[in-house]
Amino acid sequence: MVLSAGEIGFLREAGRWAVGDVSNHSTGYCPDVSSWSAVARALDDVELGRPSGFTHGVVFRRCPDCQEHNIVREEDFVCVFCGSELPEVWNVDPAA
Repeated sequence: MVLSAGEIGFLREAGRWAVGDVSNHSTGYCPDVSSWSAVARALDDVELGRPSGFTHGVVFRRCPDCQEHNIVREEDFVCVFCGSELPEVWNVDPAA
């Protein structure tokens, strides 16, 4: 099971590798911003310095009408494909 996905950038900090930027921007998995806890645990397990949360969190929603995946921008919960309203809670994984 995939707990999160996205993009990550590393930097050298005090002679060690650390995480500089991290996001949940993955259009394949479309993880919720609440998946940060799984990312934080994984980074802590390998003892990498990290930010306290996603440096760029992406809000994904699946349109209940046309089933397309959307990135919500500026809190505009409207499907860019068909114009339908998008739910305010994450709904990308049909099993969730």
